[in-house]
Amino acid sequence: RIKGLFGESSDIKKFDPELKRQLNDSTLSCSAKGSKFSAEMKVSPSGDQSQVNIEVDLPFLLAAFKGQIKSTLEKKLGSLLS
Repeated sequence: RIKGLFGESSDIKKFDPELKRQLNDSTLSCSAKGSKFSAEMKVSPSGDQSQVNIEVDLPFLLAAFKGQIKSTLEKKLGSLLS
C-alpha cells in the first residue's frame, strides 16, 4: 500500500519535482532522492501489524518547510493505510 507514498502522483513531489524513488521489496524499504531533499522509508512487520519509519533529510534552506512536509507525509500515509 505504501509504495505510492513517493510515487509519481504523490503530493510530496510538489516540494521536489525531481524526486525519484527506489523500492526494495526484499528489505521492505524505499529510498527517495531529489534535488532538494532525500528520504528513507522502512517497513518493519510485527505480528499482524507493521511499523513505518520515514527519515527525511532536509537542507537548511528547506527547514522552513519541515512542518508542511511532515504534515503532507502523515496525511498521505494515513490515507494509504486506512
